[in-house]
This record gives sequence, structure tokens and C-alpha cells, in this order.
Amino acid sequence: MSKEIQSDTVSTSCRMCSYHCGLKIHLEDNKIIKVTGEKANLFSEGSLCIKGNAVKDLVYSPDRILKPLKRTKSGWKQIEFKVALDEITSKLIDVTEHYGKSSLAVWKGEALGSEQERDLIHRFGHACGTPNILSNDTLCAVSKKGAIKSVFGAYTIPDIDKSRSMFIWGANPLASHYPLARKIIKARKQGLKVVLIDPRRSTFAEYADHVIMINPATDGVLALGIIKNIIERGSYDREFVNNYTLGFSELAEYASSFTSQYIEQETGVSHNELELLSRLLTNSAPASSYMIGVGPEHHDNGFNNIRAIAAISAICGCIDKPGGNLLPEKVPLNSLYPLSEQLVKEKPIGADQYPVFYDNHQEGHTVHALEAMITGNPSPLRAMIMTGANPVLTNPNSAKVRKALESLDLFVVRDLFMTETAKYSDYIFPAASFIERSEVISYGIPQCIALTNRIFSIDHCLDEYSFFRSLAKKLGLESWFPWENEDDLNRWLLEPLKIEIEELSSRPEGYQYKPYKYEKYKTEGFKTSSGKVEFVSSYLQSYGYEGLPVYKKPAYLAAEKPTEFKFTLITGSRNVRFNHSCYHNIARLKKKDPFAKLEIHPKDANELNISTGDEVKVVSASGVLNIQALIVGEEDIKQGFLHIPHGFNDCNVNEITLDRIKDCISGFPAVKSVPVKIKKA
Repeated sequence: MSKEIQSDTVSTSCRMCSYHCGLKIHLEDNKIIKVTGEKANLFSEGSLCIKGNAVKDLVYSPDRILKPLKRTKSGWKQIEFKVALDEITSKLIDVTEHYGKSSLAVWKGEALGSEQERDLIHRFGHACGTPNILSNDTLCAVSKKGAIKSVFGAYTIPDIDKSRSMFIWGANPLASHYPLARKIIKARKQGLKVVLIDPRRSTFAEYADHVIMINPATDGVLALGIIKNIIERGSYDREFVNNYTLGFSELAEYASSFTSQYIEQETGVSHNELELLSRLLTNSAPASSYMIGVGPEHHDNGFNNIRAIAAISAICGCIDKPGGNLLPEKVPLNSLYPLSEQLVKEKPIGADQYPVFYDNHQEGHTVHALEAMITGNPSPLRAMIMTGANPVLTNPNSAKVRKALESLDLFVVRDLFMTETAKYSDYIFPAASFIERSEVISYGIPQCIALTNRIFSIDHCLDEYSFFRSLAKKLGLESWFPWENEDDLNRWLLEPLKIEIEELSSRPEGYQYKPYKYEKYKTEGFKTSSGKVEFVSSYLQSYGYEGLPVYKKPAYLAAEKPTEFKFTLITGSRNVRFNHSCYHNIARLKKKDPFAKLEIHPKDANELNISTGDEVKVVSASGVLNIQALIVGEEDIKQGFLHIPHGFNDCNVNEITLDRIKDCISGFPAVKSVPVKIKKA
């Protein structure tokens, strides 16, 4: 181990989840002795969640892979980095010469980063001549971002500090957005009214003024009902609607068909609750904000449901105004991202089926890519390099994921640990943790950036740039990676801002590259094809989709007659101790949640003669899972629904999730509304 920064206390940013809270790393004899919060960080204000307090456990975990490994007939063997690189290079050349350049896939996960890593992987893949860049993003955030962008032309973020009301749809910020949760709780003490809309009563319910229990995948019905209520009362923002929106009359006409009886029947939300939500929103507009989690997008109708939610804010004029939802301007950095048309003319697997997903993210679709690994259709995928991903635990239909990985001619993984996915690889390279690398990051405050500081480095554990540059050099692609190291790369990225990395490194509070300006649309318009908010999306219509946010019954509700799968399984709720499948091997985090449990309503448990602690068998169309039951309170989950968390390797819920029921626009699988049956094991 070598020390990079000669200081006893170093400020940096956390990467135990996607939110970059400020850290102070306290060193003694080149070892981390303590981690505390960085009070100068304007976003996290010195506070850390339980994951942030476990940084030391992560860095010094006895489970870390510290040298390259190669699979042999007698098991895993250590191998020198240069030897492994030579062997991989030779095999990559053989595969791509035989099957074509597009037979290589590169897959980015969440465990090692999400910003610079994505662009590096795209750059490497396109330099190699393959369009098949994959990531965890076919399951996370891109669907909701694409849906919101189809309305506003850009993704919005809530202006929490100035909001008078905030509507949180299908998210638990206390578990997954800890610094945001703190901001919301703080704002609530100053008068913010918080509404939580979810099929389950999450841990954040304690901090909500109103908890609305909704049937999964029916958010669009509730949103359209709110729109109808607001329009009928004449409480919408006429000036904003008349001057800055397109398709209002069509939206109003469509929403008018949603009766109170139908809304309650479909969503489980009463007319009185709908009336309460509508009045709370209009009474606080335009200082009313919304936050959408991954909950609404994990359904086969999620894209349009989210469009309907976004439309509520638009009719009330709550966009780019104090207390509403903001439209931050992009940071003007040099772009590491390659222009696809300059390097690769082909589109990735899945782009034809889901062009909206591709337009928004320029990546292939993992569900179709995994199928291509098995079948060779529509084109063969024979080699893959994966960094920080664990699809055996995080993608639906784990049996198919394993089969796909086993079918590859070459599978290379970069990770901190021997994950369930890494076990199927041919080579494993040890990765640098965020403490051992430096990256320009976007900051939690709008239009702010920061630099994560490299505290030290560990031999053989390379950062992303060093790894991909080393492999690119072997493949004769060094010209695409001209920077000597991460520091040189970061200097180049920052050139347009005329700020040096040393200055950015010394600013734990971050650097605001541009003051925030409200109501930019008055002079600049919106970044849609019409320049206006689009209730009827011409962009979606160009691909043959409905222009309006049309609600379609989810598959689990659409069956004409009951099937044997009478329960609906919700998966994937967030846990403050973990980040998807990450950190389950850290003892202090695992202690309180050592294994997954099935949450069941008391009445359902009574009918099935199930008690807490009983082992039960949960069966879906794709598999069987044995799991311990946990009877929760009557207000914690709706009757007829079950919940199992994801990310647990000893009880992997994705053994029973499906990958064939998907949203027709985004291709996101319906992992939060899975038809199942249950009985005692």
C-alpha cells in the first residue's frame, strides 16, 4: 500500500451509494483509523448513514480480492497482471476475429461508480468497435428519466428547501437517498408537508404527513385522477398551461374518463384521499415538488404512469420555480463519452425493440443481451468484460442469467469481492475502492461539482481508467486513452471550467459552476421538439407509441379470470445497510439483516396457517424460492401482496422474478408485480 496524500485527515466524498456525502478520512501510519462526516459538505452537512460509517470495513475487508485470479480446472489461481492481460487480449482478438467486433460486450454495474465509469466503458467499447455496452441501468432510473424527459425535455429534481409540499412516489429516501431524507425531514420542521405514495409502509412513513397505500402499477390512474380533480375545480395554472404546454385539452379530455369509482377500484385510494392530495398540491403550488423512486418504473406500464405523475406538476406550474422541480443545467466538462457515429455504426442489442431507452442512454438492453449470449440471436455475444456488476443477484430470472454467463467464451470481471456473478468468470481483476481513486463528480447541490480524493493506492487494485487504458494499449487502441493517469484525465475534463484539480480537491463544499436560475423556459423554452411541456409527446408518437400518458392495466391485474398465482410479489425495496447486492459481506451491516424474509399481511398469513419464522415456498412461473415468513402489521402491506427484498445471495428473490413481462417503451421488467403462489415448505 502506498500513501497518496501526506495528511492525517483528508476530505473526500463517499461512494457507498450513488449519493456523494462528504467524508473525512482520519489516517495514522498510513491506515484509516476513523471515518467521520465532512461538515463543510453543503449536501450532507457532516452526517453519514450506516454505510458511510462502514467505509473502513469495506476497504480492509478480509474478503477483498487483492490479486488477479484465473479459473483453472483445479479452482481459482493467482496470476500476474501482465500475464492475465496478455491472455485476455489474445482471447478477445480470437473471439472478435471469429464472430465480429460486436460479439464483445462491456457491462458496468453500480458497485464501483456511476459517472466517469460509464463514459470510460462506453469509450473502451466503442474503441473496440462494439456497440454492445450494457449496465444495471436497464433496471434503474433510466425509465423514469426518459419518461420525465418526454414531458419536459430534461430530468427534474425537487427544490426541497423551498417546497411547501412534496409528493414521494415509490421511494424510501431514508434507505436509499439518506442526505435527501435529511433535507426533507429538516424542511418538514419548517412546514413542508410530505406525502408518501407506496404499496408498502416504508421506514420513511414516520416522517410523512400522509401515507397513501396504492396498488402496485396503478400510479398512473391516481395521477390522472388528481389531474381530473384539479382541472374540474379550475385550480390549474392557466397562464403556464396556455403559454408553455402542448396537448392540455387532450390530456384533460382523457383524464375526465377516470371516475372516482374506477380510481378507487383500481388503485385502492379513496375519493377522500384523492381530494386531499389534489387540494394539498394546488394550495402549495407552485412550491410543490415530487420525487419518483424506482418503484413506479418496475412495472409493465411504468413509463406512461410516470409521465402522468410529471404532468401533474406541469398543469400546476410547479416546474423550474422556487419550491417546485428544477431543471439544472449540465456541467460544461470535456466529454469522455465517444460519439457513437464516429466509431460504431451498429446499434446495440435491444435498441430496435426499445428505441426510447436507447435514445436516452445509448446502451443495449440486458434482457435481450443475455438472450443473445444463449441463442446467438439477433447476433452472437461471446465475450464480456464486467465491472462492478452482479446480475446473478440483481437481474430478473437468475437461472437465465447464469446460463448466459456460462455460455460465454470469455468472461472477465473487475470487482472488490468474489460476487455470485464473479464465480462464473474466467478472470477476476481486483478493483480499486472509491478511497483508492479520484473522480470528478456531480454534487448534491444543483449545478455543483466536487473531486473525490485518492487517499492511498493498493498494489494490483487498479482504478477504472488505469485498467481500461492498460487493456486498450494491448489491443492497439491507446490513442483513445492518451492520459497517463486519472489525475491527467481529470485535468482534461475540467479544462472548460478553468479550474485545477488541486483547487477542486481543496473544496469539500464543492464548486458551483453556475448559479441556479429559475424559470429559464421563459427565454429558452423546454428541450422538447416543440419547445414546450408536452402532455402529448410528438417524440413518442414518432416511434408509434401513444402521445398521451395512457394507462394500461398491468399484467397482474389484466387476467380475465383468477389463476393459481393469486398473490402479487413486490421486490426490491431499499435497505439503508446495503446498496443492492453490495455490503452483505460486511459483518456490522449484515448483523441486523442476516437474511431475506417474506413480508405477508396478517390476514393472508392466517388463511394459510403461516406464522412468523415458518419456512414457506414461493412459486412463480420462473422458479421456486424457500424463505422464512415475517408477518407484518396490517398497515405495513396491502392484503394480497407479498414483499421480498433483493440482493441476498442465500435467498435470491430473482430466482422467481420474470424477465418476459416488460414495459413496452422502456423494456423494464415488472419485478414489483410478480404473480406468485405461496404455501408452507
